[in-house]
Amino acid sequence: MRCRYCKGKIGLWRRLTDREYCSVDHRRHGKSLSARIARDLNAYGDDDLYRGLQQGLDAQKRTKQSKPLLFLLLILVLIAIAVAYDAPKLSPQVVSFSSKLSKSNSMVKGATSLFSRISPIAIPVKLHDDFMLGASDWVGTKSSAWIQEAGRIRPGDLKIWKPSIQLSDYKFEFEGQINRQAMSWAFRAPDLRNYYATKIVVHHTSALPSAEIIRYTMLNGQERSRRRLPLPLSIRPETLYHVEVSVRGDHFVTRINRQVVDVWSDTRLKRGGVGFFNEQGESSAIHWVDVREDYPGFFSKLFGIGFFVNPAITYSIEP
Repeated sequence: MRCRYCKGKIGLWRRLTDREYCSVDHRRHGKSLSARIARDLNAYGDDDLYRGLQQGLDAQKRTKQSKPLLFLLLILVLIAIAVAYDAPKLSPQVVSFSSKLSKSNSMVKGATSLFSRISPIAIPVKLHDDFMLGASDWVGTKSSAWIQEAGRIRPGDLKIWKPSIQLSDYKFEFEGQINRQAMSWAFRAPDLRNYYATKIVVHHTSALPSAEIIRYTMLNGQERSRRRLPLPLSIRPETLYHVEVSVRGDHFVTRINRQVVDVWSDTRLKRGGVGFFNEQGESSAIHWVDVREDYPGFFSKLFGIGFFVNPAITYSIEP
């Protein structure tokens, strides 16, 4: 690619902004020369050459006018990346500017629409409860009978953590002890009749107690798909259990005291919060609980399989 004024080669970096002239000075001299030739051609009546040269000058003018739009598009790209990595700190004035800009130009509007799909404007949910103020954010029936004790809670019937009910993918983490028989929890619970349930059950049938994991699905108040799995941990009466449940799509992983004890899949419940419960004859104490939303970042949304798919998920129960 060569300069229209000096016929020299245009550098690679220069080509990003100007594909006709190798420098700003040559562009100015070239435009002056082209304009003078056009006037001369018009004066001497060579209409065809005059029109051709004039069209070239008009094209150069349009190229120059489009440069501000390219610059604005670059700004939008930078804003999208900034939002992806630091959405809470993004200035409201920047968001307002990009919104007004998108309304004023169709090309900018299209770019704004594209980057709005790959930039997580929403802030991932992070929840924590140590039960120092009771269980006012937990919803259940009037007979749930949860008991608060110094920095811990003893569950009764199922209660769901209200701020987590609308979540879909998240990491559910808590710490607790078994006082008698079992400790039970629920996730993907949109209400009290639909949820995935898991419990640690301790058996005192020998010198050393043993334990197992029991999990099942509650659909419309009916238990389904019960499974029992041995728990490969050393169990003592004072054992403190650190439980982590990874909930992502139809894939669930349970870790107890940092050890993976269960991996399974199910598609019947798409969305719902976390909860605790004790069935008849069981007693446990929960010390604290965390829920952190598993929200895809910028690059996972950009290159992910679901990039061109509407991420909205509707709640449904399969028969």
